[in-house]
Amino acid sequence: MTYSEFINTIKKLKRNIEYPYVPSSTSKEQKSYKLISVSEEAIIVEREKNEVKVSIQQVKEVLSSLKKDSPLDIERVLGASGNTRSIIESLLCLTPTIFYIKVNRRKNIFDSSNEKHNLGELCEFCFEYTIEKLGNILKNMYATADDNFKVAAIHMFGIEYAQYILEKKFSISEIIKFSDISKSYTTELSKGINIYKCLISNKYNLKYKDLISSSKEYVSFSVNAITSFSLSTFYNSPFSHRYLTSLLAKPFVILAGNSGTGKTRIARNLAAWLERKDAMGRANHLLVPVGADWTDNTKLLGYFNPLANDGAGHYVKTEILRFLEDAGANPHIPFFLILDEMNLSRVERYFSDFLSIMETVSYGEGSPDVFLELDGYPGGKLKFPRNLFITGTVNVDETTYMFSPKVLDRANVIEFKPESADVLGNFISDSAAQAIEPAEAGMAESFLSLAQKIRGSSRLAEGVQIAEVERILRAVYGAVQDTDFAFAFRTTKEMRHYVNAAYAIEPTASIVSVLDQQVLQKILPKIHGSRSQLKDVLERLAQVCHEQQLEESGKKIAAMQRRLESSQFTSFM
Repeated sequence: MTYSEFINTIKKLKRNIEYPYVPSSTSKEQKSYKLISVSEEAIIVEREKNEVKVSIQQVKEVLSSLKKDSPLDIERVLGASGNTRSIIESLLCLTPTIFYIKVNRRKNIFDSSNEKHNLGELCEFCFEYTIEKLGNILKNMYATADDNFKVAAIHMFGIEYAQYILEKKFSISEIIKFSDISKSYTTELSKGINIYKCLISNKYNLKYKDLISSSKEYVSFSVNAITSFSLSTFYNSPFSHRYLTSLLAKPFVILAGNSGTGKTRIARNLAAWLERKDAMGRANHLLVPVGADWTDNTKLLGYFNPLANDGAGHYVKTEILRFLEDAGANPHIPFFLILDEMNLSRVERYFSDFLSIMETVSYGEGSPDVFLELDGYPGGKLKFPRNLFITGTVNVDETTYMFSPKVLDRANVIEFKPESADVLGNFISDSAAQAIEPAEAGMAESFLSLAQKIRGSSRLAEGVQIAEVERILRAVYGAVQDTDFAFAFRTTKEMRHYVNAAYAIEPTASIVSVLDQQVLQKILPKIHGSRSQLKDVLERLAQVCHEQQLEESGKKIAAMQRRLESSQFTSFM
């Protein structure tokens, strides 16, 4: 929704009548306000008999952050305080497509592409599970479970969704039917639901805490003497070069491409190369497949279960949350989280907390800590670990969702396209790489130290030809400055970090080649649209790439132009 659309909509609201605020998550008190006047320049309301001018800049800031079918926590956009924040969210929710919704017990607003309510009403949005959706969730849980735990996965599905199934009186056999698993498992799903009934009845004095292991004290990884970071045997292809440099520049990288091109393998290889284990055998890397049912952040960060512990409640931790705790307990070791098939669900729905917080983390000495806010978690918040590196692997096919500009703007995107000779050669002889041996003692620590040094610096590395950087970036910016794909401060800052990372590990690097990689990974991924939108801008970019000798970016643009001519639409992926 644009600002003009919002203004034109609320102009239709009646004046000088009471409108309620969006209900508070913590208070049952219902307050209200009156809408006095509306124009493009000013919105005036009356609150507690005082006239208040709503901040137009804040309204625009919220609208620019609000995406279709993606919950938005206004507090994370505007901050917890503010004179008109609660009025802004309430006014927005009076428009027909915007609802309020609770995500992990926090207020959010939700701009729906399908549902509508009457103008001037406040409505809560509810995600409805159909029998078919539940069947698909069960299908995914069963398919991704280890062979020894497939039946247990059915039981766990029954426990997790029992309340909803019982309330809606859904047929268990119908859920099994839509899951495409054997009809004989109807009995196993019934067992899971019966376990849930036992838990809430407390007939056998069972508590969730008896079934879910409580967190153990973490044993710190031993820290060896720091060595100089070197590429060693890991640096064996152009893709690994760009991936390594990207991680040093920013701890969020997207590896994109068709299924089976080696995206997950290269992420696992790096983690294995820089592997460290603690006294209990836990490693500093974790691979988690993303499921189609990841509709909020509870799959990442867990949730508070008010039914556990005799009604006192218990915070249910995920494997990922425990991994973050481990990372926080070992700040001198890099921790690698790999989200496999990251776009199998909409990234903005489950990953928004990470997207927001990664922009506030500073790596300079003495920088303040930043926290993930978690309702019900001990202390209410978890310190975000600065030693965390996140890699998302994504397949590009009809079963996945495309990324929004917000996500693409916060990552380096590396597209995997193996050479034809390598693909055909694999038919004759398996080209699978040998197992990666851990690097020498201290290498993991020095990798983290170098990454934090690069991100904490505000200057270009010595030896970089500044005149060439300015010439190339001015040319690229000139080609996109009048379009929706113009880049701004965040992009140039992260490009500077990438240049510094490239020179740190390869002092003789070509600045033209390095900037070519950044145009390919930071500028081009956000470009998508129809022929009328992109024909001219792609021609300008192609000319710039030719003049500035940006070969890889030029090849990608040529491929996008061919698709534009044949399909009248193109995108990076």
